[in-house]
Amino acid sequence: MTSRLQDRICIITGAGRGIGRAVALAFAAEGARLVINDVDASAAKEVAAEAESIGARAVINDAPIGSVQSAESVLATALETFGDVDVLVNNAGILRDKMLHTMSEEDFDLVIQVHLKGTWACGRSVVQHWRPAAKKEKEAGELTRYRKIVNVTSPSGLIGAVGQSNYAAAKMGIVGLTKTWAKELGGLQINVNAVSPTALTAMTEPLLEDPVAAEKRLARFALGRYGSPEEIAPTFVYLASADSNYVTGQIVCVDGGLVI
Repeated sequence: MTSRLQDRICIITGAGRGIGRAVALAFAAEGARLVINDVDASAAKEVAAEAESIGARAVINDAPIGSVQSAESVLATALETFGDVDVLVNNAGILRDKMLHTMSEEDFDLVIQVHLKGTWACGRSVVQHWRPAAKKEKEAGELTRYRKIVNVTSPSGLIGAVGQSNYAAAKMGIVGLTKTWAKELGGLQINVNAVSPTALTAMTEPLLEDPVAAEKRLARFALGRYGSPEEIAPTFVYLASADSNYVTGQIVCVDGGLVI
C-alpha cells in the first residue's frame, strides 16, 4: 500500500462493479477509508471484502442513488462509521438506450434521476455537511484542508451518442454541475472535477458482440481499444489526492483518444 489517500474518508457510489469497483480498490490501496455504495448489496459486500483484504477499512451502503433521501443515507453511513467525509465520487449510473422516437418517458426520467439528480443530491448532502466546518476554518485563517468531489460524465455527454439522448443529457448536465460547483465552492477549498471515462465493463461489453459494429466503434479511438476499469482508476486517485489541490472545474477525458 502507498499513502496518497491515507485515512481519507471516501464515498464512492455505484462501486459494486466496473469502474466504481476499480476506483474503490485503487483508493483502498492508497490507504483510504471507504463507503462502498451500490444498490446490489452483495456486490458492495464483495468489494468491501476485497478492500479490507488489502488493509483498508470499508463499510457498505445499498441506497438507490437518485434522491435526496438516498444521498442523506450514504452520508449518514460515512458519518456514523468514520465521523466525517473527505472525498465524494459520484459514479452510480444506469443505461436505458433507445432512439428518440422509441424512448419512453420512464426511460428518460430514470436515467436523468440516477445520473443527474443523483449526482446533485449526493453533492448537496455532502456540501451541506462540509460548509460549516470549512467556513469556520476560513474565518480562523486555517483553511488548509482540501475536500474533493469527483463526478463522472461521459463522451456521450461531450459529443453525443446515437440512442442515448437521456444518458447524454444527464452526462452533459453533470458537466454543468461540475463547473458550477467548482466556482461556488472554490473559496472553501473544495475541489470539484469530473472524469469522462471509456472502459470495457458489463455495460459496454455488449457493444462489441457484433464484429462489424465493433470494428467501426473501435476505429473511433486513437488507441484503437477500450480501456480497462483499472486503467481509469488512477485518474480518480489523482483527483481525490493532494496532488490535485490546484485543479478544479476540469473535465478529464480518460478514453483512449475518443474525444480529441
